[in-house]
Amino acid sequence: MTALTTIELVGCWISLALTICILSFLYEDNPVYKLAEHLFLGVSIAISVVEIYYGVMKPNLIEPLLGGELLSLVPLVLVVMLFFKLHRKLSYLARVPIAFIVAAYAGVKLTGEANANLMTQVAQSMPNLSQLWADHGIWDWSADGAGVFSGIALVLGLSACLLHFYFSAPHKKAMKYVSRFGILTLMLSFGASFGYTVMGRISLAIGRAQEMMGLDKAPAVAEQVHPKTATVLLTIAVIGFLVVWKKRQKTA
Repeated sequence: MTALTTIELVGCWISLALTICILSFLYEDNPVYKLAEHLFLGVSIAISVVEIYYGVMKPNLIEPLLGGELLSLVPLVLVVMLFFKLHRKLSYLARVPIAFIVAAYAGVKLTGEANANLMTQVAQSMPNLSQLWADHGIWDWSADGAGVFSGIALVLGLSACLLHFYFSAPHKKAMKYVSRFGILTLMLSFGASFGYTVMGRISLAIGRAQEMMGLDKAPAVAEQVHPKTATVLLTIAVIGFLVVWKKRQKTA
């Protein structure tokens, strides 16, 4: 096993330190947490700026201008006009590029979005029952409940949800029960989405805990990083800082 370099070791310790700084928010909002938060935001913005420059600005604007394509001055002027929004008297000039952006999105993206999302979603919401019967039968536990029953339940639930938002007709008699079934389907979907989100956040927390315990690395690497020792020392340091900070707040 190759020995880790000093930079790699420092990077592992910084990762542990930032994790503990973020977890310090469980106590209350404090300068340590704000430092980690601002550092995260700053690095994220810096990475986004670099990606936009090399992925958008340089190939689509700078290189064509250097190559003598004068038509590239048009988007450059429109971009500059966007910044006139910051000027009170000249803010009306920003309406021109904004209008171009909205028109381009409506003209170019709307058709693609409709075909890619709306039509695909509608097509996938109408399952092939004969194919489901051939592949899974009525219900297949090994395929997470796939089958004809699930396909029919999907169509009925989707139809009930759409009819629930149909307000041109009063929700009376049979429509009343269809609307309630739509509400039940919506609540089940919201609950499943919320549970999936919570599970995703818990998996992230488990990953951070494994890093702090050294379980995400090979034993030879963990022996060099000493994550448990680092976690204990960094936690003591953060707790000590919070104690001093809290005492200064009380005396101030």
